Amino acid sequence: MPVRQKTSGFLNSPNMSWAIMLPFFLRSWYTVIEIVVAPESRHNELWPLFQEYCEELTHYDGEKRPQTSRHYPSFDLYWTGANYVPFLVLYDHEPVGFCLMQDTGIAYRVDEFYIRPLHRRRGFGKLVVDFVKDYCRSLGRHTTLAANIYVNNEPAIKFWLSAAFKDTGRRTRIKDLRMIETETDLADA
Repeated sequence: MPVRQKTSGFLNSPNMSWAIMLPFFLRSWYTVIEIVVAPESRHNELWPLFQEYCEELTHYDGEKRPQTSRHYPSFDLYWTGANYVPFLVLYDHEPVGFCLMQDTGIAYRVDEFYIRPLHRRRGFGKLVVDFVKDYCRSLGRHTTLAANIYVNNEPAIKFWLSAAFKDTGRRTRIKDLRMIETETDLADA
């Protein structure tokens, strides 16, 4: 069973993080998973992960993204915008994933979410979702956390549904792609 430790004073602090201690069964020591609200100083650590994510997303949306220093115009908003929050996932102090979230004014929304393939199906994603839910609850502005998923991304659909998100039945369209709208109630513990 993971042991969670909050490592900063206030949940809504930009320095908020959790250190998650997981038993590593092949060794006698513990492995540390840390989830942090990524400060500006870690901005460049997140960018290579974001490029990996975009490359993987190409399999679902067919979009060819240029390999430039910045090809996602909103990426920097997660550090400069008032309603945006970047979370960084570290495994043994190495970046292995992220969650980019925003406050839309009526709900919180996960815009982008990624865990490196090597670290999937090990509970990392669920820990990140739980962390983000707790973070949103601590802010207290909304009772809903939403995430949109490509209809053809079956692994992502299974993940979000397993993380207690429900299909709202609504579908949106971005260019020629359909998205499933999912959400979870933050009041549910």
